[in-house]
Amino acid sequence: MVVETVFLLPGQGGYTPGLFAGDDSPEVREVLDTADRVAAEFGRGGVSHLLTRTDAPSAADLVRSDSFALQLAVFTAAVGGFRIARRQHTPDVVVGHSMGEIAALTVAGAFDLADGARLVCHRSEALLAHCPSDGGMVALELPAARAAHLVGAVADRRLAVAVSNAPRQTVVAGPDEAVAVVARLASVMEVQATRLNAPFPFHSPMLAVAAEAFGEAVTAVRQHPLRATVYSPVAGGYLQDDTDLKALLVRQLTTPVRFMAAVRELHADGARRFVECGRAGLSGLVRRSVPDVDTTRTAQGRAAEAGASAPLPAASTEAVATAPAPAEVAPVAPVAPAVPAVPAAPAVSAADVLDELRELYASVLGYPVEVITGDADLEADLGIDSLKRAEMLGKVSAHFGLGESAVDGRFVAQPTLADLAALISEVQGGAVRTPAASAASAQALAPAAAAVAASAPPAKPAPSAADVLDELRELYASVLGYPVEVITGDADLEADLGIDSLKRAEMLGKVSAHFGLGESAVDGRFVAQPTLADLADLITSVQPSAR
Repeated sequence: MVVETVFLLPGQGGYTPGLFAGDDSPEVREVLDTADRVAAEFGRGGVSHLLTRTDAPSAADLVRSDSFALQLAVFTAAVGGFRIARRQHTPDVVVGHSMGEIAALTVAGAFDLADGARLVCHRSEALLAHCPSDGGMVALELPAARAAHLVGAVADRRLAVAVSNAPRQTVVAGPDEAVAVVARLASVMEVQATRLNAPFPFHSPMLAVAAEAFGEAVTAVRQHPLRATVYSPVAGGYLQDDTDLKALLVRQLTTPVRFMAAVRELHADGARRFVECGRAGLSGLVRRSVPDVDTTRTAQGRAAEAGASAPLPAASTEAVATAPAPAEVAPVAPVAPAVPAVPAAPAVSAADVLDELRELYASVLGYPVEVITGDADLEADLGIDSLKRAEMLGKVSAHFGLGESAVDGRFVAQPTLADLAALISEVQGGAVRTPAASAASAQALAPAAAAVAASAPPAKPAPSAADVLDELRELYASVLGYPVEVITGDADLEADLGIDSLKRAEMLGKVSAHFGLGESAVDGRFVAQPTLADLADLITSVQPSAR
């Protein structure tokens, strides 16, 4: 079969408070009303307020207080996201990730909307009644095969590889004690391990009893012929009308999700556009797993009402940072040929900036995207210390084309990604440069840049490390208000001069601007140098011929 466009329906991680805020369309309203009606059948409160109010509880709050509402909200978000995505695209194949398979089968017609919601509610009740309370999940920055070796080393039959998301992102589920051992082993191997904020150890043997109860509860739910093609990451292939889909959903509770394998098989079948029906980070997993694809996620709120969607750059696209002006101005060169105008990038909301930040942090740090929530404290909740935050700020600056704007110390001081996203939108007036726009600008400017370079005078001799150190001393003295004689090259910045990690990160932005380091300063070594002499040596080695 010919596959071009794939719709991805998220599971855990697919809930965002107020996802449909401002969207009063009939197709989304029907999904919300149906979910509320089915929740009432089970003696539960509705979930529409969770998806229409931006001040609704976070996923972390719901994990602790109401996992039933969270599961139903995840389903509702996925189905509503599908209806929004369908305004602009027509899927050739629908894929559900984890619990998103229920939503995928619902939108494909195997179950009507109310029965799809009932399946979720029966599933949640079975889990609440029969799932042991001492289970959890941990994400590892490892391929599935290596994660399986760790699982084997622990030798607990209740522990299992639960999800293979991307080449270096695998999730393991099982008893708390066994999961903790896996995390400790990963730490010894210097592998990133992140405990997920999941209500249950999904896709593990621990859910066997709950799966049996779920199967018994849904015998009366009627299965209909499929109206769309569905690929199942659990079954490992395309589903047919004669597939017992309820049995598949029961088996799914204890069976691994092979999402990466699904993406790669669909890509081999010709898929080049993946549309994420929501904002759970599946787009980023796709780009890490296959080359040469377009990924798009459905917009939220009023943007969704207008039928908009937010395109994401290809994985290979890099932002072109704006280089700061040099310290000395060269003689005026002959006028270069006129540069064709580059259309301005469309304004991007703080919500879209936050989505890109979540994917960027998850990709660099090896975390699952669902862990990187907007309201998570970067240090207290995610363990990202001041040095790592400063290093990430360099990558953020490059990604969004912030240039010298990132010198502002407020950037590294923001405690959450939501705060950082709001600041980026504020600084750039709501028109954030995307990597694609930056690349287009660089391409358009290339002829003029070449003409200027050809007529420019010969480059000045490279400054020595001693010259760089002198400039660093003066820069630090002027910014910090210290006498320059106090700022010696061998003084420890923190122990001797009292310059803590946050202030050092702020100063790094000024150093980058002063020396024209551009993306070189993304390297985490810069903020880790203990003295100005060390920093001067590094600057000289990284940019030996031109500042």
